[in-house]
Amino acid sequence: MRHICILVCLISSTTFATPNNPDEDIRWRCLGKQVAELATNPILITDVNNYNTSPPDPHKIDRVWPKLRESDSVLNAIIANPSADAMRKWIANISIQGEGLLIGRNGGLVAATEKTTDFWQGDEAQFLRAINLKQGEAYFQSETLDESTHLMLVKVSTPIYNPRAKHAIGVLVIGFDQFVIDFSQPCKGEAGH
Repeated sequence: MRHICILVCLISSTTFATPNNPDEDIRWRCLGKQVAELATNPILITDVNNYNTSPPDPHKIDRVWPKLRESDSVLNAIIANPSADAMRKWIANISIQGEGLLIGRNGGLVAATEKTTDFWQGDEAQFLRAINLKQGEAYFQSETLDESTHLMLVKVSTPIYNPRAKHAIGVLVIGFDQFVIDFSQPCKGEAGH
């Protein structure tokens, strides 16, 4: 029984997906490296640091979140800030369409490319699995139907580190449109094609 627990613990701690196809594995690693590089963007780090300095109560905002419109200051501050703009621009260069989330240490949204289904991300695997990773590591969720974008997304989550911090200060999640990624093959050169 102990050996089964150890095996399950090892499998559940894997940070990279293990697809059946070696080229697919290379592509995942390539996308993970690209998202981890985006996580070092000073704009994202600054916005997460500012959020973490005086974070709002994520559960309080989460209760009113479904009723918020883009014109409401709380939502507008999340989807119309420098980090949201940087994520939108970055996604457009790789996936044409997708989703970007920047999450603070308490699981609340710092920035998003569009309104999400909820404000508090602290209970989701994309946050829980990435917040304890080392800088440069990534957690993957493949072919997930995203409720807010209604797209089949490949989600890559990576921790955000402040150069002066020992622990992650937040999480960056980028959801790539599965169809576009398959078609455009942004990591084609890395897979030896």
